[in-house]
Amino acid sequence: MGEFIAEMQERLLPEYEQMKHYNVFTPDQVREIVSRRERLFLKITKSHLAVGDYLEFIVYEKQMYKTLSDKEKMMHIKLTGLKNSISIRIMRLYREVLSKFTHDRRLWSNWIKFSKKSGPQEVAGIYEKMLLYHGDDPNFWVDAALWLYEYNRLNIDRVKDILLRGLQRHPDSEALNKCFFDILLKEAARADPEKNLADNTLSEQDIKLERVEAVYRNSMENITSLDYFVKLLESCEDHHEITLKLQRLIIDDMQEKFPREPGLWDLAAQRELRGYHLGDADEEPDNNEEEPASKKSRSAPNTRSLKRRIQLCVTVYKSAVEVLQTQDMWTLYLDAMLALNSDGKAERALKQQCLADALQDGHRSKLMHVRHYAILRKMLSSAPSGREAAVTILTEALKNDASVEMHQLLLGTHVQNDSESLIHEMFNKFQRTMGPEALPLWQMVILYYRTRQDSLGRKRLEDIYKIATASTWPSFSELRSDYLRYLWHAESVDAARTEYAKLALQPPMSLQLHRTMAQLESSLAVRDKAAIKYWRMCYEFMAVYFGKTEPSVWVEYLTFERDHGETKNLSLLTQRALTTLEPRYVPAFEAERALAYVGAALVG
Repeated sequence: MGEFIAEMQERLLPEYEQMKHYNVFTPDQVREIVSRRERLFLKITKSHLAVGDYLEFIVYEKQMYKTLSDKEKMMHIKLTGLKNSISIRIMRLYREVLSKFTHDRRLWSNWIKFSKKSGPQEVAGIYEKMLLYHGDDPNFWVDAALWLYEYNRLNIDRVKDILLRGLQRHPDSEALNKCFFDILLKEAARADPEKNLADNTLSEQDIKLERVEAVYRNSMENITSLDYFVKLLESCEDHHEITLKLQRLIIDDMQEKFPREPGLWDLAAQRELRGYHLGDADEEPDNNEEEPASKKSRSAPNTRSLKRRIQLCVTVYKSAVEVLQTQDMWTLYLDAMLALNSDGKAERALKQQCLADALQDGHRSKLMHVRHYAILRKMLSSAPSGREAAVTILTEALKNDASVEMHQLLLGTHVQNDSESLIHEMFNKFQRTMGPEALPLWQMVILYYRTRQDSLGRKRLEDIYKIATASTWPSFSELRSDYLRYLWHAESVDAARTEYAKLALQPPMSLQLHRTMAQLESSLAVRDKAAIKYWRMCYEFMAVYFGKTEPSVWVEYLTFERDHGETKNLSLLTQRALTTLEPRYVPAFEAERALAYVGAALVG
């Protein structure tokens, strides 16, 4: 360690001379740099070292490197020697710290990231050292292989060695297997399809394609994920002209392994849409079975028209929903048709017809998702003549899917059509058969009748609110608050106060009910003693029913008395809060009370 430090300090002397020579820094700045580095050297010579000591030094040197780069631009000079010296020092610091703290993966990653810019020739060696300690992570093997391959493709043998060693430790790693597959496929694509090796009847390209296939077959023994096979097919599509046989092999294996997997059918349909017809892989250009693949004619994806590709795609989806008959498969089919219609420039009529047919067939299957019914409803409701059809379809769908969402669609259609009798009929049905989950439906019906503003609407509202406020479901307390607001604004203040007096005593108790009424009382423009009494009653109910576990209700009560009530009540009310609250809530009360008073003082 002493020799390492001494050598590094000795290398600094020429740097300082260059700094002075080029006038990069003033003499005082150079002395400060010398002093700072000496302190950093002292930290890494301690008996008890920490990663942070080295990181501080590394960060300082990186900042110095950046400063010198900025100086180069400002002064229009080259400081290559200084910068190289700093880069070497940073590399040595990384090497030294990682010899002591080999477990720090982030440090290894930072070293590699720095080296890729400052010393790319060193990166492969750093990866090898890191893999000795962290070879348990397959991603590190992938990163090492990809870097080495992209840095110098002549290192293909070394790349293979890294990947093979990685696969020995992680045979079931999808990332490693796919990386190996992709690299060998790229090598095959670069190979000469006409060049034969020695006396071999196969071309260089065919031999390399056989290696790609071997990697694929080997991975099949350890990987059973559909996504993995999909990714391999996508890689093959990038080199479609040379991988027809391999694609056919992968597809056959997928059909054997995942015959009832919706994702497989979706993949097949989307490939048809992109122009990769399944039958193309079976076509043979001639009858010479002995002729290598590289000698046979190879073509790009079959150049079918968009119309034909759409038709083939839809055919696959139709077969899929017929075979699988699941909602997941129908969802994939319909989502694909919707995506197809997002670009309506070409073959617009055909795309729209395909979507319409899919929605119609999906409804008949009784497996269509409510999300797609919402789209169908929107399409039909865009024209007055389609609204009755929407009602018919959604009524039929509700028999198979009685979810709240499906009820919302049908109810929304009735509202759009202003079909009051059907809305009321539907309300009577779901209020008898559904539980608290139907709250959104109640709210839709209430909103509809409130917007009618006629005698029938007012009568219906009263009936609905009476049923809602009598409910014991806690979530329906929201409708109680809504009823108070309705009475206050549409009827009278006295009507709201009378109803509140009843609801305040009716279980289940709701804190929101009292806060709503308090807010309504606060909105009065003119307040007499009676109004203050009614307002105070809201806080009194809150304190009685929720005062043991809700510190905030006491703070709100105190704020009311301070600003609108009787200040003489504050002391007694505070004492009452402290004795009523459970001990564990007292500190929270004190904190909230203090904060409320500080806020009031600042406002005042």
